[in-house]
Amino acid sequence: MSSSRQFTGGEPPSPRVGRRPGKPGTREAIVAAARAAFAQEGYERASLRGIARRAHVDPALIHHYFDGKPDLFVEVLHLATDPRVIAARVKASGKGRGTDLVRAFLTMWERSRPDGRSRFVGLVEAVAASQQASDGLREFLNERVWSFVDEGSADTDQPALRHCFVASQLFGLAWTRYILRVEPFASAPVDELAGWVGPFVDRALDGTLPSST
Repeated sequence: MSSSRQFTGGEPPSPRVGRRPGKPGTREAIVAAARAAFAQEGYERASLRGIARRAHVDPALIHHYFDGKPDLFVEVLHLATDPRVIAARVKASGKGRGTDLVRAFLTMWERSRPDGRSRFVGLVEAVAASQQASDGLREFLNERVWSFVDEGSADTDQPALRHCFVASQLFGLAWTRYILRVEPFASAPVDELAGWVGPFVDRALDGTLPSST
């Protein structure tokens, strides 16, 4: 009698599903290749196929670890959350959403990177070191955030100017809190700080803006 176990009834056991994992170090190689590609080519021009070539892996392996180029960019910049997720939440909340936006934005930076460093400090270092990296971040935000926020909106009142005001409020706040560490912004609880700055962001999002030339 064969020593192999026989199926005795019911549905046969399901085979294991899912993609075969890559070799040890494959994910790290992909991230390193993506970091170089985004720094040299910017977000728009960098392609997953080109990143795969740099990492010496099959392009399909990138999709094994990441949900496309935006997810890979989020990993490269050590962002805790895809800004598109934040934009979706804030867009759904309607007017008066500045406080929610500030809270979500700050929460993204509050947790340190796996290596213990500040996520915002790491972002600043990356974009300051390379014009292409800076361009890449802008392109990423335009594609993942602003295009989504403006989608289906009937408000055509100076959207580019609104984008600049919102970005200056958020990134200026982060710079003050995480880089300069100016009090009381440096140590204020996130909810309290969001309540202070939220109304200014509301004006940038929905209020009357000065005429641009």
